[in-house]
Amino acid sequence: METSRRGAVSMRSRRAAPAALALAVCLAALTVGCAPGQAQPSSAADPAATASAASPAHYRRPGPQANGASSGPIARIGAALSLTGSARMFGSTQRSAIKLAQDEINASHMLGKTRLEVIVDDDGSDRAQASAVFQRFIENSHVLAIIGPTLSDTALSVDPLAQQAGVPVLAISNAASSLTEIGDFIFRDCLSESQLTPEITRMVDSRLKVHTAALLYSDTDPNRAGSHGFKSALQALGVGISAEETFAPGQTDFSPQLEEIATSHPDALFITAPSSVAAPILIQARQHGLNNLPIIGSNAFNSDTVLRSAGDAAEGLIVGGAWSAANPSARNQQFIQSYRARYGVDPDQLAAQAYTGVYILATAIHDAQTATDPRAVRDALERIKQLDTPLGPFAFNAAHDPDYPPIVQTVRHGHLEPF
Repeated sequence: METSRRGAVSMRSRRAAPAALALAVCLAALTVGCAPGQAQPSSAADPAATASAASPAHYRRPGPQANGASSGPIARIGAALSLTGSARMFGSTQRSAIKLAQDEINASHMLGKTRLEVIVDDDGSDRAQASAVFQRFIENSHVLAIIGPTLSDTALSVDPLAQQAGVPVLAISNAASSLTEIGDFIFRDCLSESQLTPEITRMVDSRLKVHTAALLYSDTDPNRAGSHGFKSALQALGVGISAEETFAPGQTDFSPQLEEIATSHPDALFITAPSSVAAPILIQARQHGLNNLPIIGSNAFNSDTVLRSAGDAAEGLIVGGAWSAANPSARNQQFIQSYRARYGVDPDQLAAQAYTGVYILATAIHDAQTATDPRAVRDALERIKQLDTPLGPFAFNAAHDPDYPPIVQTVRHGHLEPF
């Protein structure tokens, strides 16, 4: 690995032991005892009438009005979410948004006599556990599609299982650039790092006049790729790299890397890290004298959970994303109001992407006119064009990535605002 600066170069590389268990995980999953996934219980604070009133008018279909119930077929979707483990706070947000969307869809009879059932299971923020969950979805529940898992590193390991089985996967929080290259059954509604990075870097350089930048990233495949994207974009703009620092998975003390970065005196710091350590890195960076240094975070930093945990240390953070609460579209504001009314808090990007993901799959199920054929759902996903969602008019591009422009935001007074 090389490190460059327009004068001096500093670099420290810390490599973790390679995660060479992916094949063993996949094989082990085939022998895991399978039990049906459990659907999440309905919230007492969210009667069907409320969901029906919140549901978009153009999604409504004629049908029985009692409790949104249907005696017709059931269309099952699996959702592998990090309800425990390092990403549990993010999986919980996703589960809330998925439940809201499911109940709205059923109350509005978007699928006619077919009832949508989203089976939520815990991926544990862990490859092996996620592999077992995927196998249960595919072999036991016979789902039409799978949402998740929450973390990109986990998704890169387990999505091939669904690809091999011919079950479409819709990623709602996986920004790893190579994800949809796994196969033609893999989709996502969140922007990839390769879609976000050039726009963030260009805008930061234009606004802040960056001459040198430091890089800090986790030494794992998704985060290495994301940081290399930042590096390439910076170098293309003529920005020198003053320091390039890596940290090991599971590391909690980032003092050595941050001290090295501080001594290189960069104009900005670009961080690519998993969501579980985003807040600690921000806090420790400010503690190491980087108080006035602009910090640009990867997509994992774009979360209210991270901002709350980091507190004042998140002020001035710059992130790219797929969603903004400031988007005035009727569909987005309707989602925000419905989420707030049900859960008592405002949604964040993770919630918006999860909620949108359920509607995308429900639209594909409706258009395919099936409750049993995953391949027909896959084909219908490719045909989605200009679907009205909280993320904006939605479509997939040829690579099965979302086709809409990124948004660059900064943290002011604890909230994300347009940069």
